[in-house]
Amino acid sequence: MNNIDALEAVYRFHDSLTARFGLVCTGGCATCCSVNVTMTSLEGDYLRRAEALQEPELGKRLGRAADRPHFRPHLTTNELAEACFLRRDAPVETGEHGEGSCPLLDRSGHCTVYDHRPFACRAMVSLERCVGQGEAVMPPFLFTFNLALYQVIEHLDRDGVSGNMLDLLTDHRDRSVPNRPLPGFLVPPEEQLRFARVLDELKKVVVGNGVLADFLPDSLPLP
Repeated sequence: MNNIDALEAVYRFHDSLTARFGLVCTGGCATCCSVNVTMTSLEGDYLRRAEALQEPELGKRLGRAADRPHFRPHLTTNELAEACFLRRDAPVETGEHGEGSCPLLDRSGHCTVYDHRPFACRAMVSLERCVGQGEAVMPPFLFTFNLALYQVIEHLDRDGVSGNMLDLLTDHRDRSVPNRPLPGFLVPPEEQLRFARVLDELKKVVVGNGVLADFLPDSLPLP
């Protein structure tokens, strides 16, 4: 039982959670697949298991994309959450987004690493087609719980880093930021009851001989 196993458990749970909503995302719908995807170093380790990443040509495409402008985060989700819990002014993200599609897409717009894709890709879902309107329409509760799962994944990799997927896949860890442990969850008052129920489901997800709760703090405050 290790943190990669726990990460896979989070991914499985998210699959089951999103299945409860009438999402329209399908294979080849790649409007959100850009060069601005972020992930943790733990997710990078899992992503490297994808068979497609063993192809030299794909490695070259990643290298070229990493040399062009793309979003590089200066903050992490748990860092922002910590500032909120401490009633400090939230730090401002200063990273700028770049133009261009994700180099992990094939010519038909399908993801070549789909089963191993980072959570940022999994979290970007919509109730309506993004083509034409250019933005996702996400159920508010799913947005809230996605944020919590970002925090959980960062906690699993709290001794690691976060950065742009392109940088981490091309070993540019110097362009990353250190992860933080989970300080608590940011949940609007009107969603806290439902959130608590779904969080309880998450904690009970099996990981090896244990459950996901074994990887989390015993007590997690809400605002």
